[in-house]
Amino acid sequence: MKWPLHCIALLILLDWLCEPAVAALLQLDRSKSKIEVAVNSTVSSFTGKLENYQAAIECDPAQPLPTRAEVTFDFKDLQTGIEGRDKHMLKWLQYSKNPKASFYLTDWKQNGAESLAQGELTIHGVQRTIQMPVIVKRQNDAYDIEGTVGLDYRDFGLPRIRNAVVFSVDPHLKIKFHLIGKTGD
Repeated sequence: MKWPLHCIALLILLDWLCEPAVAALLQLDRSKSKIEVAVNSTVSSFTGKLENYQAAIECDPAQPLPTRAEVTFDFKDLQTGIEGRDKHMLKWLQYSKNPKASFYLTDWKQNGAESLAQGELTIHGVQRTIQMPVIVKRQNDAYDIEGTVGLDYRDFGLPRIRNAVVFSVDPHLKIKFHLIGKTGD
């Protein structure tokens, strides 16, 4: 059976129109996005703000949640606002051996209406699987991604911070992020 030329052209057009949407890289608005670490100690609480980080987040228009996410940063870019504390943090982290941290998204899980991002977090050269609730709001090609995860830094081979008998840093900390961007031009 021979197909007429117009039928072949129509089939090619339909095939082209039915191509699945391709995931696009999220272009973050750095002025509105932030990643922070909240820490409590016996003296005070403080927040370290990540001044620089690399984020590769892919979003597929056909999917409600990002399809890929990888975030890395150098610990020297985590600033608490007190230079001495930042220097002590780098020494405690053994910065020269383990200067970077990373998160790699491996899957999503639904818990009712809550979306849980699962992934591999590496700090101090130690990789752990974590799960965190994430809120993803989307309007066309604009994304607003927000989440918080609680961690115990001892799980990453880091010693508890104590100075004399009076001062100590709670080993439980929170990483908070709010990432805003678009996939379009």
